[in-house]
Amino acid sequence: MEEFIMSEVRITENTISESLKIILVKKNMNIARLADLMGVSSTTMYSKFKRGNFTIKDLNDISKALNLSYEITFKINE
Repeated sequence: MEEFIMSEVRITENTISESLKIILVKKNMNIARLADLMGVSSTTMYSKFKRGNFTIKDLNDISKALNLSYEITFKINE
C-alpha cells in the first residue's frame, strides 16, 4: 500500500482558486469531481473557480469533500 502524504499549501501569492487547483492535482481530482462530491453542478463549481468567489461555507464544504483542514488568520498590524 502506497502512503500518501499531503504537504501544506500556503496561500501567499496564489489565489484561493489556484491553491485549490494544486490540491486537486495532488489528489488526482478535477473540478467536476469536486462538484460531484459536493452535490453541486460542475458549471457552478467552474464558475466559482474562475471568479475566485468562495464563501466561508464553500470553503467548509470543499474542505469536507477533500478531507482537508484550513485556517484563516487576520492579524492587526501595529
